[in-house]
Amino acid sequence: MSREWWRRNRVALPVMVVALAGLAWPVSEQARDVWWPRGERIAVSPGGDGRAVVGDVSLQLAEFGRAGDVPDEPPPDGYTVWRAELASGGGDDESLNCTAQLQDGDGNRYTAGSRYLPSYDDESIGVYCGGPDAGGVVYFLLPDDAEPDLLRVSALELLPEYWTLPVP
Repeated sequence: MSREWWRRNRVALPVMVVALAGLAWPVSEQARDVWWPRGERIAVSPGGDGRAVVGDVSLQLAEFGRAGDVPDEPPPDGYTVWRAELASGGGDDESLNCTAQLQDGDGNRYTAGSRYLPSYDDESIGVYCGGPDAGGVVYFLLPDDAEPDLLRVSALELLPEYWTLPVP
């Protein structure tokens, strides 16, 4: 682009940027309204007793480590299976469906239940936070070079707060 082009468009370019921002703001209102109350923004770590409390539901990492006995189908080459057992308490008469993610030291997150995971006998259908069916066992598939750092657990009903449980 020549100097002449910049001279002719020196007013039009800033006006276009302002116009695009002005148009994008109202269009993004719905996304802002949905994300702000429902986004994971407030991490809750465990206290001295090892339990993290969000609302009236407490969550604790009861057991964590590499998965022991691998069923008939081993995990893909270059991957390790990790097992986490969660204990939960409190809450109302209803259990909340929770989502568990294992975060490595680089901040990469791995959601429980990869389709490449073999089926384990003690695996929970899901993780339940609080209520009568509290807790559960989940498995994660991580690359061999990934080192687990913490377990993130969230329940849609309790957002924007979520549990962060450091792994040993």
